[in-house]
Amino acid sequence: MKICLLASGSKGNSIYIESRNTAIIIDQGLSHKELKKRLSLRGLDLAKIKAILVTHEHSDHITGVGISARYLGIPVYATTGSLTKMDKIFNGSEEVIAIESGMKFSIGPMEIHPFSISHDAEDPVQYCIHSGKKKISVVTDIGFMSTLVTERIKGSDLLVIEANHDVDMLVNGPYPWQLKQRVRGRTGHLSNRSAAETIFNISKDGKPKIVLAHISGENNRADVAEKEVRELFEKHDRKLGYLLTASQTEPTPIVEI
Repeated sequence: MKICLLASGSKGNSIYIESRNTAIIIDQGLSHKELKKRLSLRGLDLAKIKAILVTHEHSDHITGVGISARYLGIPVYATTGSLTKMDKIFNGSEEVIAIESGMKFSIGPMEIHPFSISHDAEDPVQYCIHSGKKKISVVTDIGFMSTLVTERIKGSDLLVIEANHDVDMLVNGPYPWQLKQRVRGRTGHLSNRSAAETIFNISKDGKPKIVLAHISGENNRADVAEKEVRELFEKHDRKLGYLLTASQTEPTPIVEI
C-alpha cells in the first residue's frame, strides 16, 4: 500500500491511498485542477482513483467532491448524515453511496472500515483501510480519542493522526475566545499532546509509521508538533519510528508500507 497526503489543513484536505493499482481519495477539499496538479507532482495516476470517501461535510473536506466525482465517473461514499448536508455540491448525475459507521465495505483490494468520531459535524467518520496484512488508519478532525477510536487504530502499519494545535499557542493566539473553546472542546480538534499520547499508547506493540495532519496555520507549527511527540518517547526511553508532518501547501512524499 502507498499513501500521499495531497493537502492537510483548514484550507483543504485530500488523502490518496493506493493498493495494487487501485486508489481511493479520502476527502476532496481541493479544486479538481489542484487535485490533478498535486497528483502529478508525485507521479500519481488520476485514472487509478476508483472512489471518493468523505469523512464529514465541512467545506475543507468536500469542496471538490462533486466535480471530481463527475469528472472521473467514480462513486462518493459518505454517511447519510453527511450526505444530507452535502446536497448542494451534487447535480444528480453522481453515484452516491450511503455508508454506516461499523459497516465495512470493499473497493478493489481494499477493505474499508468506517468508525464514528467526535466532531461538530453530522455523523462524521474516519477510516481504517486494510489490504492483505497491511493497515492504514486515518483519524483527523476529532475532539478527543475515545476508547472506540483507540481500539480501531491499534495494529496500524501507518497512522495519519491530527495534531491540530499547541494548547499554549491556541490560548495565547489570535482566535476569539468562542472559537478557542470550540477547537479545544470534545467536538473540536486534537492537540499535539493528545496526538503524542495516542501515538505513544498504540506504539507499544510495534512501530507504525506516523503522519501528523491538520496542523493549524495559526496555532501550531510542524516542528512544535513533532517535538511534542519525540519528547514523550524520549521521556520514557522509547524509540520512535517514522514520523512525517503533512502540509497545507504541498503533498507529502509517497509513503509505502
